[in-house]
Amino acid sequence: MTLQGYREDDRDLLTGSWLAGELLGLPVPDRPPLAEPATVPPPSGDDDELCVLPGVAFVRYTGLDWVHRRARVEIGLREGHEDAASMLAGLAVDHGLRDLRLHRLYGWITPAVSPAARLLTEAGFRREVSVPDGFWLAGKLVEREIWALTHDE
Repeated sequence: MTLQGYREDDRDLLTGSWLAGELLGLPVPDRPPLAEPATVPPPSGDDDELCVLPGVAFVRYTGLDWVHRRARVEIGLREGHEDAASMLAGLAVDHGLRDLRLHRLYGWITPAVSPAARLLTEAGFRREVSVPDGFWLAGKLVEREIWALTHDE
C-alpha cells in the first residue's frame, strides 16, 4: 500500500477519535461518547502536506521547512484499523524521506493515551525529550514526549 495525495472525497478521514496533533494518533480508548472528535483542516499553503491511506488514515506533514528539510508529522488512524499502525508509521517515514526528501521527521506523543513507543521505534523514531506535566488531559496534567527520526544523505 502507498499513501495518496489528499482529495476532497477524503474529508471524512480528517475527523475521528484520536488525540489531535499526535505523531501516532491511535484511537483513544474509552473516549466519552459525547467528546468532540479531533478534526484536521485540509492542507493550506506550501508548509503543509496531507496524504491518506484511503478509508484507513491520514498522514500530515506540517510546519514543512524546505530549507532545513524537516517537518512535524501527525497521523490519524480510524477506529477499527489499529492493526495498520505499524505499516502506516513506515509509510509515513518512507514518504517523508524518499518522496519529500526530508532529513528530519518529528512529532509529539502522549504516552497516557497512546503507548506507541514500540511502533515508533520499529519505524526508526527515537525519543528525544520527555516533558513532565506537558499537557492538560481529562482534568489532569500528563507527560508528553517528542520523538524524532533523522536521515543523512
